[in-house]
Amino acid sequence: MKQFLLIWMVLSAGLTACSETSEPSVPAVGRASEVAPQAKFLPVRVVELVHEPVLESRVFAGTTRAVNRAIMRSQIAGRVASLPVTLGKKVQSGDVLLELYNPEANPAAQSAERQWRRLESQQTQRQRDFDRISLLYDKGTASLQEFEQVRTDLDALTDATLSAKKQFNRAQQLNMERWITAPFAGVVTTIDTDIGEVVSPGQALLGIADPAQTEVEMVINDDIATNVKVGDSVSVMLPFEQNSERQGVVTEISPFRERGALPSIVLAFPDQEVRPGIAVHARFEINRGDGFKVPMSALVRNGEGAVIYRVNSTHKVEAVPVNMGLMQADGIVISAAEELSLNAGEEIVVAGSHRLFDGANVEVLP
Repeated sequence: MKQFLLIWMVLSAGLTACSETSEPSVPAVGRASEVAPQAKFLPVRVVELVHEPVLESRVFAGTTRAVNRAIMRSQIAGRVASLPVTLGKKVQSGDVLLELYNPEANPAAQSAERQWRRLESQQTQRQRDFDRISLLYDKGTASLQEFEQVRTDLDALTDATLSAKKQFNRAQQLNMERWITAPFAGVVTTIDTDIGEVVSPGQALLGIADPAQTEVEMVINDDIATNVKVGDSVSVMLPFEQNSERQGVVTEISPFRERGALPSIVLAFPDQEVRPGIAVHARFEINRGDGFKVPMSALVRNGEGAVIYRVNSTHKVEAVPVNMGLMQADGIVISAAEELSLNAGEEIVVAGSHRLFDGANVEVLP
């Protein structure tokens, strides 16, 4: 009997332990059934679409030069006798840059001067004769033939004297051409001859430029030439001057420089120090109307092109296919494709779009 009671107590204790360990699992199942699945919100950052002017930038290169510059050429033949200047030397207006030796120029000028002086003296003497004959003719003591003869001689000598003076001036000018002088203050930029060299008329000898004022001429396209006018301000970058920026002013436009050639434009730097002989880049901007400009991070590429994600009022995103337009410094111009539309003020995703899909729930971060 005692053994039966002992077995019964052991079995009862085992059943009680099993019931205590299995009871907590019942309410756990009930709690799992009570938790409903929640939607997942993806964090994104957005910007508002703005309808703004679209500017197309074009960059053209050129080399600066002095506004006042000249190539000195010989007007006569001769041999270089003196060359008192060197490259880079500063000169003043009227300074002698070069002297030519011409064995005929100075003698020709002296001969022309002697001829002019001789005829001038004869004219003076003939004028006195004419005055005397005129007085006698008025008194009736000189004949008409004598009066006409003296007057004819005076007219001939007057014409000869004027002609001789012109020849002397021409010969003197040619003789003065032996000295090549600076037409303005500046710096010697080129020397294309040397002492002892024989030069011919029209040959380039030296170059001079005034670095106080500089300009740049560059070849542009027809689109730019028709969209700018004299007086416009243009941004000019100096890549070899710590990439500094200057403002150039349009002074000349040559849209029809020559047949088949591209137009050219000249920009001056009136109030800023820009050295001649350096490379510069000019940026021209053309207004292409209005459009939507978005950051490149807003575009998501797919197999058919690109889309942007637009956030609606329910915090869901819509994938909008877009056409890409002009590249800008701070983004790209877009337009909606497939007969869709974009409106100013709509929010588009610019950060976090790599995890998005059409209809995804999003949380807009500040």
